[in-house]
This record gives sequence, structure tokens and C-alpha cells, in this order.
Amino acid sequence: MDVVVQEFMNQAKLGAKQVHDNMILFCLLSANTASEKFISLDDALQHHGLRISEISKGGSVPELRVTNPSEHMVLLLDGEELVGAKQNRALNTTVLLAPKSRTSIPVSCVERGRWNYSTKHFESRSRTMNANLRRSKSMSVNDNLSRTGRFDSDQSGVWNEIDRKYARMSVNPSSTMAMSDIYESMKSSSEGYMQTFRPVTGQIGFIALIDRQIAGMEIINNYEVYARSHGKLVNSYVLDAIETAGLNSQTGQRSLRLRAGNFLGRLAESTVEERRSVSLGQDLRVHGPKITGCGLSYQNEIIQLSLFPNGHKSGHDSVAPLRRASSRRKSSQTQFHDQTDDIIID
Repeated sequence: MDVVVQEFMNQAKLGAKQVHDNMILFCLLSANTASEKFISLDDALQHHGLRISEISKGGSVPELRVTNPSEHMVLLLDGEELVGAKQNRALNTTVLLAPKSRTSIPVSCVERGRWNYSTKHFESRSRTMNANLRRSKSMSVNDNLSRTGRFDSDQSGVWNEIDRKYARMSVNPSSTMAMSDIYESMKSSSEGYMQTFRPVTGQIGFIALIDRQIAGMEIINNYEVYARSHGKLVNSYVLDAIETAGLNSQTGQRSLRLRAGNFLGRLAESTVEERRSVSLGQDLRVHGPKITGCGLSYQNEIIQLSLFPNGHKSGHDSVAPLRRASSRRKSSQTQFHDQTDDIIID
């Protein structure tokens, strides 16, 4: 495991759980966050003059241009949706924009039935790609990085998964087959989830379970930016949870806490590849037998991580035992802090 990732996870803490219907969040807490300061996409768009536009008048589906006129570094999240211009897009990777910069960013189309200007510049909404789609998209980006060194996704795969999402959720197809229309159609169904899953003091992320199975983990290593992004990250899991809401009952808190801790332990079995990011920092790609994901580090500190089970869409993850520190094996060095005891994850 990458030293930067290991050092970060050693000081994280698994906090309280929040539950609504078939979805559980375990809050991830930290006493410290990244020393380098940055702001969110929404903050930059609303208060600091950030502009996102097509790469040219004619446009190019897999890339956009971002102009950051401010003195701030700006965090754009993997899967974050950009609405407007010639068609809606979503980020293929997390990007930390440099101050006073102009950057080309890699994106995927999430609205294939439109190719005409609705606005000059892109806007942000309180959503990202749903978690299952981000997992499969991340895996295709990983493959393309290995083969070509480019942050390209499988665009046909993205479109096909959006089509399947329409079908699975019984949403009437829209004229443009936009991902955003699925979110809008499920807004009333998501209200109970979103009202339950609120950020807490000291939170930098969460581990999500749907139908008792691990769905993924999200981290933004800055209290303010995490709090501002909490809703759109949670919403991406809620959209997946709604598909099976009411069909399954939850198990006890302790067994699910073990499952969440076990998922973090998969990092110790994984390889983290580093390469130059689109702008500032190092792009991180996590590969393991039971875990996959991506993230970003800067100045030897974790900035962002998204991790998913490396399996089928249900994200099933078996529960393995966790041993207390008194019985640790010397070969295992990944320490993770529970809210009640210090434990070692195998």
C-alpha cells in the first residue's frame, strides 16, 4: 500500500452510523486534514469566477476547458456532473486545479441525445454519477490509463449503463437520455435518505452500505470542502439504494461495523499506482483482488479517495474477522481506529 495512503488511514476514525431504509452510512472522522487549502467546485463557480466551457466552439465530447482566475486551488471530483453547454458531462477523474490556470479536463457524456448549446458555460448540480456507474467508469479509466496513458472512459459503456438505470428504475426515457432526468424523477423518493444522512463535526467521508453490502467509500480530506460536497456524494449512493428499497432488512450494528472495517482493510492488500494528474498533484489508482478506486494526493497528503468493491454491481463483500491490536501479526501495518477500540484490519 502507498505510504501516503497508509499514513492517512492510520489517523482516521470510524464514527457513528446513520440509517435509512436499506442504506447505512458510517461516518469517517479525522482530527486533522490536509495542510494545503483548496475550495470546492460549487464555491469556485459561485464566488470565485471559475468558468467551464466546451474546448472549442464545435466542442469535443471527451474534454472541456476550465478557467480558474482565482488565487485558490479548486477541487473537481471524479464523477461530478457539469450541466449545460452542448451536453451534460461528468468528470473522469479528480482534478486539483492550480490558481490562475486554464486546464483541459477529461469527461464523459451523460446526455447523449443533445449536441447543441443550452448555455455558454457549465453549471454544477447537487449530484455526481451514481455510485455503481462511477465504479464501472473508474475501472474503464484505469484500463485506458494502463494502455494509453489517457484519462478516457468507455463512453459506450457509460451510455449503456445509463440506459439500464432508466430501465431498472422504471423511468420513462427522456428525449436526451440524460442522467439528470433519472435523479429528477427520483427526487421525492430520495428525500428521506437525504434528510437522514447529514454531515457531522469532524467528518471527512463515509462508508456506504446498501442492502447490508458495501457499496463504496468517499473521502475528501478537508472539513469545509467535504461538508459542501457531502450531499452530492451521498445522493450518488441513494440513487442506487432506491432500486431495492423496502425489499431487505438490516442486520445488527456490530456485524455491519465489522464489514465496514473489513472493507478498509482491503487497502492493505491493494496496489496504489501514482502518475501525474491532469493539473496539480498525483493521480492515484487503487487495484486489489476485492477493491478498486481512484483518488488524488498533493504534497504527500491525501486530498480525495473513492473506493468500491471490485465485483458485480451489487457490491457484495464478505465479512472477514478483525483482530485487536494485542493479537496483530507483524506483517500487517494498517491501523484503523474504531469509535470504541483501536483495531487492526487483516
